[in-house]
Amino acid sequence: MRVRALAVGVAVFAISLAIAAPAQELSVSAAAGVMAPAGASYREIYRSSFVVSGDVWLKFKGPLGLATGYGSVADDGLAMGPSDLYPVEFRRRTIPLLLFYQFDLGPVDLRVGAGAGFHSFKETWKTVDLAYSGTKTAPRYLLAISVEVVRRLSLFCSLTYEPIHKIATSPIAFDVKLGGAQAVGGLSFRIF
Repeated sequence: MRVRALAVGVAVFAISLAIAAPAQELSVSAAAGVMAPAGASYREIYRSSFVVSGDVWLKFKGPLGLATGYGSVADDGLAMGPSDLYPVEFRRRTIPLLLFYQFDLGPVDLRVGAGAGFHSFKETWKTVDLAYSGTKTAPRYLLAISVEVVRRLSLFCSLTYEPIHKIATSPIAFDVKLGGAQAVGGLSFRIF
């Protein structure tokens, strides 16, 4: 419930900012890719994770803009218990809020940004009655590029880094880093 309230708060903030500052560009992007986790324990259990994201990019008059959206990380793995290997499932949902600077290079837009990610996560041990969930706010850094293919439609790629530090992910594994570097690619559509 807290994540939904946070999502509504972020959306209201973004809409209020959009109304207060006249926008020059509004675009949406959808992408998928992988996350390379920073934590050794996470890598041992899950390796790299599948990422799906959708973002809204609002560029104001001038080079500054605001981005928000929704991202999902999903993975299955095997955790070592006291006497056996256990299948586990990890899901993380993220709502980012970033301020970015855009360099317009003809048909190419390069964006560099920073802000925060509001994360909700859950790890479930499939064969035993163990689950752990929680929320965390962490910094988020971004480098994104879009290349216009046809009018208003662009190929899109972004690299993000989120240092989500030392969160206990289960009753057995403590101080596991859930963040890392993400690389996604997809399409971007410019609305105006």
